[in-house]
Amino acid sequence: MELYIIIKYHRNPDGNSDKALPVLMMDHDDHPIEFDRFDSAQEMVNILNMNSNQGFHYEIKKLGIKYLKVSQKLHKENLEN
Repeated sequence: MELYIIIKYHRNPDGNSDKALPVLMMDHDDHPIEFDRFDSAQEMVNILNMNSNQGFHYEIKKLGIKYLKVSQKLHKENLEN
């Protein structure tokens, strides 16, 4: 089963960067808003982008595509370099 989430991008609140700050969209119970169909997620993103009056930008991210495997050895090597 595929799951999709919505990421909201806006300006970094410290004002020192033009880099967009990604924020995971949550529901009223503080759970990530998840969609099991891409077309449903796309419909929501289209509505959010159309109604954004503060320059926010919304995107869909598919869960389960990538993962990061962290090992203690790899982490230690990266810290030393």
